[in-house]
Formats: sequence, C-alpha cells, structure tokens
Amino acid sequence: MNLHPIAKKLALTAAALTACITAPLVARTADDYTLPVVKRYFMVQADARCHLLDGPTSQALKAGYLQARNDALRAGLSMAYLAPWLEKAKTAAHQSDCTAPSLIAEVTTAEGGFRRFIAVPHLQLSSGRTEWLANRTYGDDQIWRLVQYQNTDQADMAFGLYGGLHQNSFSLMTHFKNGARPYSARLLVRNTDIVATGVINRAPYGLSETMPAGFSDYSSLSFMAHGISDVTADLHPGMKTNLAGFTLTGNYVGTQGPEAAMRFDFPSRAWMAIARLDPREDIVVEFNSEDGPRYARFEVGDFITGLSYVALPAPYTHNQVNTQS
Repeated sequence: MNLHPIAKKLALTAAALTACITAPLVARTADDYTLPVVKRYFMVQADARCHLLDGPTSQALKAGYLQARNDALRAGLSMAYLAPWLEKAKTAAHQSDCTAPSLIAEVTTAEGGFRRFIAVPHLQLSSGRTEWLANRTYGDDQIWRLVQYQNTDQADMAFGLYGGLHQNSFSLMTHFKNGARPYSARLLVRNTDIVATGVINRAPYGLSETMPAGFSDYSSLSFMAHGISDVTADLHPGMKTNLAGFTLTGNYVGTQGPEAAMRFDFPSRAWMAIARLDPREDIVVEFNSEDGPRYARFEVGDFITGLSYVALPAPYTHNQVNTQS
C-alpha cells in the first residue's frame, strides 16, 4: 500500500507552513492559539474550492491546520469552542474570489514556505510529555521513519513507521526486561462512534497488568498484529556521547545501538482510526503471554502529522517513502 495516497486521504502533514489569508474574519479570534487554527482552515477550504496549490503543498497546508488545532487542544481549548470559528472560516472561504490578488499572494507565500519546509530532513513533534521523531532522509536504510520511544524499568519500546524508502511497516518493537516473550499483540484505539470523548490519562507511561481506563473490548477498535519476529533495532532515542558513554550533560547512557527485540506489525488501516482521536489521549498495545496480558500506552500526539511529513516527496529527486502491508 502506498503511503502517499493514504496521507492525502487523511489530508494531514507536518505543520510548518505559515500560509494564511489575512481577513476581517480571523482578526476577531480570541487568542493566539485560535488564530492559526482559523487562518489555516480558511486556506484549506479556499484551496479545496479554488484548487490553488499542487498536491504536496495542499497536503502540507492541511496538516498545518491539524498541527495548529492540536496545539490549541493541548493549550486547553475545545473543539466546541473552535467549531463556530471554523464554520465561519469555511463560509468565508466559499464566498471568496478565487482570483483575488490577496489570495494569490498567499498562494505564493505558501509555495515558498513549502519549498523551505521539505528541505528539512528531520522533525521533532513534541507534546511536552513525549514526542514523535520523523525522519525524511531518502536512503533505503532500514530505520525508524516515524517513532515514539518509551523506556522504563520494565521494557524498552519503539512504536511507529519502520523500514526503507520503498517498503515500511507500522510496527512496535520491544525488549521486556524480565525476559517475557508475548505470543500475540493487538492495538486498541478508541471507537469514536461509540465513545465520543477519550480519557486524557496523565499517569506515567509503563506496562500495566490491567486494561487502561477508557478502553474495553466494547468501546475500542482492535487491530491484531499480523507479524511477530525477532529483530535487532534501535529502542532508544539517539544521544551524543563520548567514548565512555556519557552524554554532553554528564549522564551515563552506556553503549548505544541496535539491540535484540521482538517485532509486532500492525495493519496500516489503524491510521484512519487514530486520525480521529484527540492528540492528548492514548492508544494501547495489549501483549499476551503465558502469565497474562500486559498493556502499554502511547500518546496519539502528532502521529498523523509526522506520518504525512515523511510521505512528502524529496525536493529534487521527488522520491517519497512508500509502505506495503
């Protein structure tokens, strides 16, 4: 399956475009978080109506909106608060003159911002609590293209998009420090058709023996891992160290590099379910082993933004990361 069409369907990508239209509508927004959301949504709607941007630039603009929306939610705003402003932005876009000089000028700004943005090979999408790390280098090395690391005294885990330029998988790799070897795993995602609002769980990340609050077989969508294998992979974020294993801040992290892990591959159709979630809530992986289930939580964060970012074409070769499942 090709990642780029999925990313286009999700209509999301990384938020670095500042292409926005200046209009009386957006001048009335209440705060600094609302303003970028409404501006970017206006341009998304104007582009959809007038076909102002090429595919990749349009894709990036749409995710610029998503990233601004996520920032607003993390700041404590709600979709109920934003919804009236978004509706006004949509109405204004649908009434706009597609040939207006001010709108064409913003298209030029968007295109210039996009060209600068796609030249950036890495993106750090931090929520203040954890982060997704995105890698758009175009070699065909088998690496994490998008990853959230989780390292505790119970397990080291890495979750995201793994692979080369031509083939990737939606994977979780883990090493359990007690030697456990689960025989199956499944990804649990809140079913937004059943439960309208997710649980924002601020508890520390780590393995638990009970299913996290807000998840159940009834209220969650379940995606079984379809591949289990033993691999060697990076399970820690890379840090610069000296020969003795100390970081620049003096912390000892020892030898870094790939380590033995179990790999679980999940279907990429889960992305559409994840795209509907609040960035502050979690998705859960349930591991099943002989001594019972274990549960690991991962923050949704800006996963979809990062996923779309790695799918953007290279600025000169036009290569782009693909995935097959």
